[in-house]
Amino acid sequence: MKIIVTLLIILGFSITAFSQTYFSERYNLYYIDGLDFAHNIIEHESEYIVLGGTARESQNYRLEVVLSKLDLTGELMSSNVINNSIWGYDIGGSGSAKYIDNNIYAVGARRKPSGNFIRDEGVIYKFDSTLDTIWTKTIGDCEMPNDTNYQFRHFDVLPNEDLIIAGNIVVEGETGKALLLKTDSLGNEQWRKYFYNGPLNLGINVIHTPDGGFAISCYLWTFGLYGIAAPYIVKTDSLGNEQWRHYVYWNDQKHGYMYLQNSSDSTIIGAYYYSDVIEYPATDSYNRDAILKIDLEGNVIWDKKFGAYELNKRLMSMNITDQGKIIVTGYTYSPFSHRVGYLLNCDNNGDSLWYREYDILKEYESNNYLMGVTPTNDGGYIAVGDVLPFPPDTGNQDVWVIKVDSMGCENWDECWVGIKDHIALREAEDLKIYPNPASNFVNIFIPKESESESHILAIFDLYGRKVEETEMPSHTSTIQINISGRKSGLYTVISSYKGNISGRGKFVVR
Repeated sequence: MKIIVTLLIILGFSITAFSQTYFSERYNLYYIDGLDFAHNIIEHESEYIVLGGTARESQNYRLEVVLSKLDLTGELMSSNVINNSIWGYDIGGSGSAKYIDNNIYAVGARRKPSGNFIRDEGVIYKFDSTLDTIWTKTIGDCEMPNDTNYQFRHFDVLPNEDLIIAGNIVVEGETGKALLLKTDSLGNEQWRKYFYNGPLNLGINVIHTPDGGFAISCYLWTFGLYGIAAPYIVKTDSLGNEQWRHYVYWNDQKHGYMYLQNSSDSTIIGAYYYSDVIEYPATDSYNRDAILKIDLEGNVIWDKKFGAYELNKRLMSMNITDQGKIIVTGYTYSPFSHRVGYLLNCDNNGDSLWYREYDILKEYESNNYLMGVTPTNDGGYIAVGDVLPFPPDTGNQDVWVIKVDSMGCENWDECWVGIKDHIALREAEDLKIYPNPASNFVNIFIPKESESESHILAIFDLYGRKVEETEMPSHTSTIQINISGRKSGLYTVISSYKGNISGRGKFVVR
């Protein structure tokens, strides 16, 4: 019986591992000369929906919304563009699109001329499952002069399918206020609230909290070389009345937007990039990822920073899985002048599980941006952004979509480990590691076809840096590793024989 159970466990692992899909693809979505971009991707049944846009030089770079369908292997199935006679549409930031009752809702903005003025209006979209427009609803000031501009950036859906929208207005080009706006399911406004502290404020995203209220991420910034920029959270009741605020320390710093999500334990998770160093008179900054957990009363439970600061690193979005894991995406320089996308995965306590970097364009000055990320039904993640080629890389700016597994691996035989080793996992088996988690020692059992084989064992930290390598002597299958001096966190173990991977596993140091 024990043998049968063991085989079933191994078979279950194999089915799970191989059922995950992998791809990294570049898409010219609609126009040959289009400059394509995307911040949003959602999964629905057996397809992915990419919500983005395009701009063309022949149309004076007027923005048009483009919706596209991919199958689960990354094959482009269809694309649909919203044509219009005004200056341009845009889809909002990451997370500003959702599937509801087989329809797609999204928010954004549109720009149109009005006499001698330019009017920016907030817009709500509703599309059917074939990507055709059912309706759009615009909200803005209609009286002359039209000098108040609106932008919708993000929304959440309430249990009764009403919408709560985060965005901002700018009055007379000078005063910016974060906007929290509630509509019914048809986009008809029910109420609005404004939040600000200083002249320029943005509303970045909003969540519906378990107590029936809302939390909106706002952003304060000022003009000028030595201006400041920092996020803050406003918690409200169900009618949008402010209950408390939490500010990120902002003196002489320029931090990034904060993205909020509900955690699995009825708290709020916020992710942003923290600016350690600003270089003046240049505007470059050295940043690192930051994630905080805060309860519904405004008490910070933890606030953690990740990795060493990097030049102009940008955290662009955050999401949370049904199991409470935190997934963050953005882009950074690697090396300078070559931007690459990245994913950071953490548990509900803010402890790092893994960090990976990705690119699809390899030329030194080509850029690879990741802007949005979504957990997928197979346990992996799918991220979306765009790429900007530099010769000899060819083409225009295109949308980029990458699908990885639960460990952030790009495919079964390649997983980034710092120096981007290409490893042939083939029939690699799970390494038996015990105890796990551990504090002082771990024992690692390496599967061998013959006891005379001499395997190499390598251990990597969550950033893919090799921290230990040892040779497994012949006629030995188990080795004990001293981990008492290791930092707490997740470690990956890979064993190899004659250049091929023979096993892999992971363990947690307490």
